[in-house]
Amino acid sequence: MPVDVVIGAQRGDEGKGNFCAYLGLNGDYSISLRSSSPQAGHSIYLDGKRIGIAHLPCACVNPNLRILLGGGSFISPEKIFYGGQDFRPHTGETIPIEAEIPTLGLTPERLGIDYRAKLVTSEHKRKERANDRIMGLGSVGSGVNSAKEDLLYKDATFVSSDPELKKFVVDTIEEMYAALENRKNILFETDHGMELCQHFGVFPYTTARTINTSAYLGEVGLPPQSVRDVYLVTKPYISVVAKEGPLKEEITNQKVLEELIFQGGETGSISGRQRRAGKFDEKSFQKSIRMSGATKIAISHLDLSSETWREVGFKNDREFLDKIKYLASETWPYPKISLLSYGPKIEDIKEYNKTDLQNLAKISAYYAKKIGSITAERKKT
Repeated sequence: MPVDVVIGAQRGDEGKGNFCAYLGLNGDYSISLRSSSPQAGHSIYLDGKRIGIAHLPCACVNPNLRILLGGGSFISPEKIFYGGQDFRPHTGETIPIEAEIPTLGLTPERLGIDYRAKLVTSEHKRKERANDRIMGLGSVGSGVNSAKEDLLYKDATFVSSDPELKKFVVDTIEEMYAALENRKNILFETDHGMELCQHFGVFPYTTARTINTSAYLGEVGLPPQSVRDVYLVTKPYISVVAKEGPLKEEITNQKVLEELIFQGGETGSISGRQRRAGKFDEKSFQKSIRMSGATKIAISHLDLSSETWREVGFKNDREFLDKIKYLASETWPYPKISLLSYGPKIEDIKEYNKTDLQNLAKISAYYAKKIGSITAERKKT
């Protein structure tokens, strides 16, 4: 019963979406699965444009995959289907909502939403944005916290109550198990990162969710025995959306932060906020290995300049990879490095065991020049 799970090791923004798109295009999957929630966005690139998607798995870029949203999903009708305008509380912007289903041209033949999925209503959003404590802790004001509070008190609005979304309603349990029993494989893309777990994260700067592999499997109705591999995604530094809250060894070098923001895409795809950054946390990474049950490691944002590598605490990408390899070898269940990303696009991803590590320095030098030219151009404008 092969299910591969992709999960973030840090506080989100590790690059999970890009790796899921890569795996969706290159793996042996029939179904792309997600347990959706509109406060967490992943990014994909279509026709050179970065698109943030809150509900759909990024493997949807493969037109041959069946897409399923599990029963634990919370769905924003505006974001997934209708579009419109949205006000970003933390930036003061009013932005157009790119409705995901029409943007990607999905039909019920490709997309199925579990009938147990819940809607996040405009009232949920209004209520959450009026809660100064929740917003002060960094909530993007999506309404998910309020929707989950209603669920706690046995009140919910289900996806089948929406006339358009009802067309996509299925029983994902029946569909997933039929696929697995026919020896078909599932790619399960999760949200957030393990340091945002409501129980084991940096409380109270956490999300309204338990973040580990077992909890996510429970949200979609899959057992632990169904898992083949767990891809744990990390990067050489930590980024945080919340303006306040603890962040070990926070980076304040403005030049380095500009590189991370403009080249590294460290701006929230849902919130629009520029992220704070801190040095890589080895103990936190080891905890994430253990709690996720990781078997494979995927590493993004390896295209750092020399100055930024020094700022995050390493000489270069090779030294960082050696550190990751050592930490993984010392931490159960002893995962292996699998995928490396040297840029924001799917074609920038390399397989570790097929990459000539002696040439990584040349790749890094190329990206360092590229970053320098981009930074220079931005300063001119």
